[in-house]
Amino acid sequence: MNKLKLKLIAMALALVAVFVVYVVQSCGTSQSPQPEFNKPGNAEAIQKLLRADNVAAPQEGIAVAILLDTTGSMRDEVQGADRQPKPKLEVAKMALLKLLTQLGAFGQKNPDKKILAGIYEFSTRPNLPSCRQLVPLGPPDFTAAHRALTAVLADGATPIGDAMIAAKRDLDATGFSHRHMLVITDGENNRGYMPGDVAQVIAREPEGERAAIYFIAFDLGAEVFEPVKEAGGLVLAAQGEQQLTDTLDYILTGKILVEQPSSSAPSGHPIPLETKKK
Repeated sequence: MNKLKLKLIAMALALVAVFVVYVVQSCGTSQSPQPEFNKPGNAEAIQKLLRADNVAAPQEGIAVAILLDTTGSMRDEVQGADRQPKPKLEVAKMALLKLLTQLGAFGQKNPDKKILAGIYEFSTRPNLPSCRQLVPLGPPDFTAAHRALTAVLADGATPIGDAMIAAKRDLDATGFSHRHMLVITDGENNRGYMPGDVAQVIAREPEGERAAIYFIAFDLGAEVFEPVKEAGGLVLAAQGEQQLTDTLDYILTGKILVEQPSSSAPSGHPIPLETKKK
């Protein structure tokens, strides 16, 4: 009986040893599924994705799509206007509400001008699109924007190019003559299409269909988005709450509402084009 038990134990140990060797070998040779990072710049694929459905008849007006980075890094803090540290996402929310207030005031003073504004958030989230509409393109609505932004949280990776495609489709659907895309982000693209590739495709569209593109590199060096600048976009850096507010004000009053070209800031403007993150 003792001999039988010893044989059974020896067999069990041998099986365990074989299993361990198999697992070690498998772990050394197998590859885990890789997440989808930056897609190659396939212009034809981007062009197809940009085609909007149910496009309205062409009409005079200003349509502004605001894209807000809500990725995990937006939980980090920057200097607030009161010199106290604040989460970047909260700072950006307040700055956007000020922007909406300005847009609304402009619309009231200029009732002959049609103005649409929409807000989008972009980040990777399980079972959700990378770009999510917070406030549909419509007359500036501070109340709707405040309600939507209050519920926004920071998490996920950074799919900037994909968000640009989604927003551009909505801009095109308006049929408005002046289309503007404003992106606020604190990180490099790490999912989906590259923003520079998307900007290049948009720049090659017929003049009446293009959107002016503005990037605010928030707490980030503007040189990160050099490909967007090369495609004709305006790229500005902002390091804290006051700079972000000032930069948004410049883009709104110096570009969007006066319909100036987006490719460069006027010489001598106090907002630096390539401020590096300290």
